[in-house]
Amino acid sequence: MDPAVLVEAIVEEMNCPICVTFLRDPVSINCGHTFCRSCLSGLWKLSGESQVLGYTCPLCRTPVQPRKLRPNWQLASVVDKVRLLGFCMEMGLKTDMCNLHKEQLTMFCKEDDVVTCKACTQSPEHEAHTVVPIKDVAWEYKWKLQEALEHLRKDQEEVWKLEVIEKEGAARWKSHIEARKQNILREFEKYQQLLKEKELPCQRVEEEAAAAQASLEQEKRETANKLELRQEKITQQSQALWEMIVELEERSQRPVRWMLQGIQEALNRSRSWSLQKPEPISLELKTDCRVLGLREILKTYAVDVRLDPDTAYSCLVVSKDRKSVHYGDSQQNLPDNPERFYRYNIVLGSQCISSGRHYWEVEVGDRSEWGVGVCMENVERKEVVHLSPDYGFWVIRLRKGTEYRAGTNEYPLLPLSVPPRRVGIFLDYEAHEISFYNVTDDSSHIFTFPGYPFPGRLLPYFSPCYSIATNNTTPITICSLAGED
Repeated sequence: MDPAVLVEAIVEEMNCPICVTFLRDPVSINCGHTFCRSCLSGLWKLSGESQVLGYTCPLCRTPVQPRKLRPNWQLASVVDKVRLLGFCMEMGLKTDMCNLHKEQLTMFCKEDDVVTCKACTQSPEHEAHTVVPIKDVAWEYKWKLQEALEHLRKDQEEVWKLEVIEKEGAARWKSHIEARKQNILREFEKYQQLLKEKELPCQRVEEEAAAAQASLEQEKRETANKLELRQEKITQQSQALWEMIVELEERSQRPVRWMLQGIQEALNRSRSWSLQKPEPISLELKTDCRVLGLREILKTYAVDVRLDPDTAYSCLVVSKDRKSVHYGDSQQNLPDNPERFYRYNIVLGSQCISSGRHYWEVEVGDRSEWGVGVCMENVERKEVVHLSPDYGFWVIRLRKGTEYRAGTNEYPLLPLSVPPRRVGIFLDYEAHEISFYNVTDDSSHIFTFPGYPFPGRLLPYFSPCYSIATNNTTPITICSLAGED
């Protein structure tokens, strides 16, 4: 068999089925097929396959476990040797001839970026140019091609990551839009129900609800258009980059003489490539869930909440009127009674709640950390606890001065445009709802925990956290709503 034909047949076996070029970092999957690692992961990302939808082999569609990709080091070594073998044979081939002089093409003109024969180098067209034998620059440009490809492949991975980030961001934004929509509906429905029970007119509430929904829909359309434009720009760059990589891969496998034809122009284009990340856009929702007049109705359910000193952590100092608490400089010598919290800066209210509607407000001021809400009467008080409904806690917290969160870190951050200095808590026991309001921002809705029946009696929850910052030394105070206009 002709050695050139044999090499060509072997080369075909060394190609990746996806990029149809020499395998790079080959990995085998459980069905037996082998691909470039970057090609396989890139194809999965572009096709939208995921842990949820399941991964499959691009050739036979067999289910694949991506964490069990097996690097094929022996095949990688063979690919390198075949690549070298093909290159060495190309150096010995004498089939490409100059159409004008009928001589072998053995020279390369750097200025004109073309291959020529020796006779061409003597012509006026090339006599003042830098013309070198192909064999003297072949390896140099081979390496330059590989360097350019490595650079482009790294950018390709960045583009893929950017595409994933964009998709995840858009999905989170859609989820936030839907959650805000449901919050607005729920809050206005709550307000209407309270008004009806008090035999007050509801027409204004319906108009406010319609206006809030219209504002949210307008914001949704505007942001969706911006996200679509960003995605288009990223997709265009991804396509252009893919085409450039395929072009250089194909060039790297040409016979040496034709690999060099126009190579500098191709390399210059690859060097001029740079990933242009789209300008960031804000995904923060501007349409607040704000129900005018709701606070006045909620205040009709105001209760006189007072702290229970017997539950306070030993570093917490409760005021004599049991209306405020702050973190002290040292631990106090207090009895370790069963109801006292041992590990956390928590103090509870003294009123047990097992029915009805209750509303109270807490002044948190400009503290950098705090927590308010309710908890079950029988929560763990001596060991480690998690501030989530699964463990009997329904609280919102501020951490590090800017991180507002419902429950534990597993819950998403709460986007508050106006920092609350006073927080309203409304508990509707029969409706299984605990809602929080930013009284500082016209009682805009902060968060409502998804409702399900409470398994027992509840107690108000307070935490001033630690005095680790200068603006974290003031107490948190239960506000008096009696006689307030």
